[in-house]
Amino acid sequence: MLSNQEDFNEFSPIRFTRNIELEGLYSFKKNLEKYFFATVTIRNCSPETTSVKLVLELKCNFSLSEVLDHFDRDSWGNFKSNTHSFEGLLQQLKDDNDLYIEVEEFSVFLKDTALIINRIYNQSVTEQLEGVFKKISDHYLFYTKGLYDIPYEIHIPVFEDKVMENDTTLMNIKSGNTCKQDYYSFWGLYFYSGDEAIIYDLQNRALISGDLEMLNR
Repeated sequence: MLSNQEDFNEFSPIRFTRNIELEGLYSFKKNLEKYFFATVTIRNCSPETTSVKLVLELKCNFSLSEVLDHFDRDSWGNFKSNTHSFEGLLQQLKDDNDLYIEVEEFSVFLKDTALIINRIYNQSVTEQLEGVFKKISDHYLFYTKGLYDIPYEIHIPVFEDKVMENDTTLMNIKSGNTCKQDYYSFWGLYFYSGDEAIIYDLQNRALISGDLEMLNR
């Protein structure tokens, strides 16, 4: 893979605190590993001591197509459960600690690609994670160019520079006023076959060239 997890961590603009101490964190981590069939690394990127912004990195020995097949059969991620769903596990972690806890980024490193899902409003990753994976599955044929080319990185979501310059999108993101639909407009893809990022337009199911604005860049 052109961009592996170590390279991603080295060049990521997110700056992590060295230690993260939370009641119930070990149980939270082990449950994520169980339900996502992954090795999980948990980091904290919050500069504040009164809050925790989690960056969750899952390393999974599946290809993207294998993960989506398991997801479609409800055998990956445990999304249909209540207490032990991702949302339920995170809520238990919050209940165990007197801190504000938010998921800033949820990344899955697979054998052929990396999925990087960023927060765009409060609790957005928690609320929209299942829906995002459903769209990843539903649009697989289109963003892989008819199954011909698998992107080695998928960034969800991204925003076109011209859109951000001409309206209040960026301001809304920073103030937490975006909506769930922003996850299902544009994604940023990187392919081995090209040096520049490509925008995937979900509404039109089309790959287009253009400048991108990634929330963590």
